[in-house]
Amino acid sequence: MSKFLKVPISPLMGSSLINYIKVILSNKFHVEYFFHVFITLLIVILIAPFQLIDKLFFLFKKKKKINDPIFIIGHWRSGTTLLHNVLCKNNNFGFFNTYNSLFINNIYSSFLFKTLMKYTMPKERPSDKIKLDVDLPQEDEFAVSNFTDISHYNFFFFPNNYKNFYSQAIRFETNKESSWLKSYSDIIRRICLYTNKSDIIIKNPSNTARIKSLLKIYPNAKFIHIYRNPVFVYLSTYKFFSELFPSVNLQNIDKKVLFDLIIYNYREMYKDYYNQKDLIPKENLIEFKFEDFKSDTMKYLLKIHKKFKIEVNKRIIKEYDSYLKDQRKHKMNSYSIEKDKLDILLKEFKLSFNSMNYEIPEDLNVIN
Repeated sequence: MSKFLKVPISPLMGSSLINYIKVILSNKFHVEYFFHVFITLLIVILIAPFQLIDKLFFLFKKKKKINDPIFIIGHWRSGTTLLHNVLCKNNNFGFFNTYNSLFINNIYSSFLFKTLMKYTMPKERPSDKIKLDVDLPQEDEFAVSNFTDISHYNFFFFPNNYKNFYSQAIRFETNKESSWLKSYSDIIRRICLYTNKSDIIIKNPSNTARIKSLLKIYPNAKFIHIYRNPVFVYLSTYKFFSELFPSVNLQNIDKKVLFDLIIYNYREMYKDYYNQKDLIPKENLIEFKFEDFKSDTMKYLLKIHKKFKIEVNKRIIKEYDSYLKDQRKHKMNSYSIEKDKLDILLKEFKLSFNSMNYEIPEDLNVIN
């Protein structure tokens, strides 16, 4: 497994001191990660006084009308990043950037901490060479993990506890839904106020299984579900997590745990999604395959605009087209899989194969 981040600092470095202590004390980190935990604690203590700046800004910030968000949902490695990045080229929308996602408590002191973040993060994702930068769009679950101890993404730090985090922060089986919804609406409000936008686009794979909860506070939210062949999703996710985990986890895991974690998250996520999908009014949901989106991206972008009655003009189309031209040089990874693992995927992901109308990819190299 290769390293993703450059230095031994956890993404929890953007937490409040109280939240960081809660997360660390509620979970067992392995002793060999003590230095990571300690260095991150020092950074959390260092930035804590500056969080008062944000509290004052948001306390006195003029209230503005905030519309229910547009949620991009779908499992990791299903095309959510491409979709998110291109839609965020429309400057009528606000979004979480990478800095805000990690330093949700220090948005207005970014002039101090963006340099730290630029030093600790790579310029591209090792798994697919997608460009990374502090100002580029990012999923908001990292902000959740730095704002409240109820976060699905805590499994990145404590991967052996992945089932507990799914139970607590997706299904809310420990009766913390109200607390989580309050925290979530608070961070979304912060980004709307900071970007001065009434409309916000959010990408968060974990939200794929939170439809019922999200509709309680955002009954008119729009959902864009992009999905991909489950076999390629598994293989791409395994590659991505293998490169990410060594830099962020605070517990040791082996390949078996990583395999089980991915299988469990995917299977349960789509079990919950298909159980809750019909709660979304038909006019507020659009779904399409990544493969179709990739082959004619502009067509599907215009479908989204039409479906949700989002204004589109020549300037916006030009921004989309410019970004998409730059992405054409991006090459997809090729994958192989052992037959016994493929058999497990076909069994565990049966619901998705049927619901999404997928079969075993023809270009897949199956190793007997």
